[in-house]
Amino acid sequence: MTAPLVLIAASLLRIPARRIRALVRGEDGALRDWLASESATRLAEARRDARVVAARLEAVGARIVAMDEPTYPAGLRDLGDPPPFLVVLGTLAATERAAGTAIVGTRAPEAPSARKAYDLATFAPGPIVSGLALGIDAAAHRGALAAGTPTIAYVAHGFGATYPPEHAGLEAEIVAAGGAILTEALPAERVTRWALIRRDRLQAAHAAALVLVESEADGGAMHAVGAAERLGRMRYAARGEGLRFGGNRLAVTAGAATLAPHLVSTRTWPPAIESPVLAQPT
Repeated sequence: MTAPLVLIAASLLRIPARRIRALVRGEDGALRDWLASESATRLAEARRDARVVAARLEAVGARIVAMDEPTYPAGLRDLGDPPPFLVVLGTLAATERAAGTAIVGTRAPEAPSARKAYDLATFAPGPIVSGLALGIDAAAHRGALAAGTPTIAYVAHGFGATYPPEHAGLEAEIVAAGGAILTEALPAERVTRWALIRRDRLQAAHAAALVLVESEADGGAMHAVGAAERLGRMRYAARGEGLRFGGNRLAVTAGAATLAPHLVSTRTWPPAIESPVLAQPT
């Protein structure tokens, strides 16, 4: 197991993720070659700053989970570029493969869509995975909390501040209820558009199935849908009319199953579908 301080220092030095993954696997030759090109001053600064970061994580109750540890989300290893480590606040259960249900969608949903996300999260297989954003994400997390189902939030910022800030209470509820907040970012790293896109692949990889509740064709949730498709995950999309559901129609065209209108009322999983274009998960 690689020491957390080493992983933090490597990240601060901007060592490429592929080299840090090799380090975690016990292949440290590439890392040594990289370090040989660094100045003694830079290495000393990285060691010092790593200790500061570790202290910040300890202060908020977070920890480093490397990809060789049992609680590292197994589904993330299916990615071509899995994070060499995650920063985790809360509880993670060890799994042998992708697990749970990712529920994603727009930050500004129609009221019926928000209700559908909430209700779906009360009975879909856990953990319920989403991104702590406004709209569909928040509805899914709250539905899971209401049902007592663990819920996982992948975020694009470092601990010490919540994004969006109005979800600080929701973040605390998720952790207190036995769920977790996960990120690739170190403390003080801010949200960027690229970081949000990158975290979307983690939601898709973590879960065994993904449900798109509502999204425009260019909505951010479509990055998660695309990642789920590339990974061969089960994909579902709610039916809807107009531009607000343009992404849903694209997802169905790409092979997602269309959810039947009585999805929530039946409370069954896998949900009833109108177009059984994909095999059901086993």
